[in-house]
Amino acid sequence: MLNPFFIQGNNTEQGLIQDLINEQLKMYGIEIYYMPRQIFSEGKIIKDVIYSKFKNAFPIEAYLVNYEGFDNNSILMSKFGVKVTDEMTLIVSKERFELYIGELLRTISNIKNIESPSEGDLLYIPLSNSLMEIKYVENRKPFFQLQKNYVYELRCELYELEDDLIETGIGDIDKSFKNLSYTSKLTLSGIGITAQVRTTLVDSPIQYINVFDGGYGYTEPPTIAISPPLDPDGVNATAVAIMTSSLGLNSNYSVDKIYLQNPGSGYNQNQPFNIQFFGGNGYNTKVKVGISTSSGIGPIVITNQGQGYAFPPKVTFSSPISGGTTAIGNAIIDSFGRVSTILIQNSGIGYTEAPTITIGAASSIAEGNFIFEEQVIGSISGAVGSVRNWESETKKLELVGIGSDFVVGDIVKGSISNATYTILQYESYDSDASYNDNDIIQQESDNILDFTELNPFGDIW
Repeated sequence: MLNPFFIQGNNTEQGLIQDLINEQLKMYGIEIYYMPRQIFSEGKIIKDVIYSKFKNAFPIEAYLVNYEGFDNNSILMSKFGVKVTDEMTLIVSKERFELYIGELLRTISNIKNIESPSEGDLLYIPLSNSLMEIKYVENRKPFFQLQKNYVYELRCELYELEDDLIETGIGDIDKSFKNLSYTSKLTLSGIGITAQVRTTLVDSPIQYINVFDGGYGYTEPPTIAISPPLDPDGVNATAVAIMTSSLGLNSNYSVDKIYLQNPGSGYNQNQPFNIQFFGGNGYNTKVKVGISTSSGIGPIVITNQGQGYAFPPKVTFSSPISGGTTAIGNAIIDSFGRVSTILIQNSGIGYTEAPTITIGAASSIAEGNFIFEEQVIGSISGAVGSVRNWESETKKLELVGIGSDFVVGDIVKGSISNATYTILQYESYDSDASYNDNDIIQQESDNILDFTELNPFGDIW
């Protein structure tokens, strides 16, 4: 039986134990930030968290149990892919949490538990610049020493980013999260400027090169070599191939179209003419070449690239005054929404003066500044995103996605700011990319087993 002359668990002894623990944690512990989860939306059946925020971070001392590094195997091969599973066990003072953080939690809305640390809350570890999610709270270890417990043991795993909002007002935390939080980056248009181009007339250029058999087996666009004109004062024509996939195989392409960069001059319909395709590993491309019997357009010079193009603009040529064939061209734009070149599909026939070239207008939709956390919706795709970062000078918008993917040409509008822009370029990111390698494993497995075969595992004899 217990000693009747010794009082088990009197307040003085319990207070001494707690004070010694508090002192040890402050001497040998590390500083962490406790980030309570504010829950704003839950599932109706299993009460899973749909949307939550981390708006507060409270510094507190903690003892790192696994002082030699992260617990568990840091890289785990599972049926879902390769996953980083760093774990950490921390001990915090029960008294310090209840009297300090617990009192602060009472002033914050949408907090489920203010009495103790909660599973699902986050810890920011400055030493490793990482966010850890509390998976289990052990509050009975050591077990009722002097009839009381004095610490919480927090078992944590590396936080896997979802659609949660983290905005604590602490620079180191928010900056680290900002670099990981977006799943979409949009390059938006500025105020549109219409591109301007000009050309001159040349005698007897190549009028067109039509493809009637695109060939097969190409892995990249071939180089096109056009024989020079017999006229010593003539100019050699140049052209590029536009490819298309053949038989639906990504590694097997054919020539779809051939556009002229420079129609050349001084060609004659009666002269021997040769066009060859080099490189690309393809075969049997066959074309028909037309040569103008009079003047046609020469190479097109871009005098102003314009800006704000989400799609290649329409290129229109004025027609020859006395009849003939009107020239046809196609614009190519770069990743900045500018016209980079005009390729010639038909250099025309019968021009007596250089034609007027009209380039389609660029987007004029560009105004306002987006607000952090407001929603934007794509006019074409219907995709929805929440703003994480907006750079007004570079027109870069970073979002965390809620719906389907955005598309180039979408007009996005802020739900609060009414800022409105056109998407020039769109990039999406997998928020789990730093944890899972499923896609890589799938691609490698496809290289080993070809399930298009009748028996991918071998031949049947």
